Amino acid sequence: MTAREQLIQEIAQAPDFLVEEVLDFLLFSKLIREQNISVSEPTSLPEQKSKPIWEIFEEFTSILPEEVISQLPVDGSAQVDHYLYGTPKQE
Repeated sequence: MTAREQLIQEIAQAPDFLVEEVLDFLLFSKLIREQNISVSEPTSLPEQKSKPIWEIFEEFTSILPEEVISQLPVDGSAQVDHYLYGTPKQE
């Protein structure tokens, strides 16, 4: 049995979440090979100019409708556990 045949057989029996992970890995591997990028050498990766987080936030909030902004919590930093995990709000 070839590796391709064995892979197809295993995929047929795997749960969907695992198939999605395998697909992501396969697409990533193909991309790396097509671009001749060496993962072990970080200096060979293309440089990306990233924006500071506050600029990204400003761009994002500028496109939010006012009705959405008005529904955002004003105590998000103080009550982070409540909003993320559903714990009771702290005084």
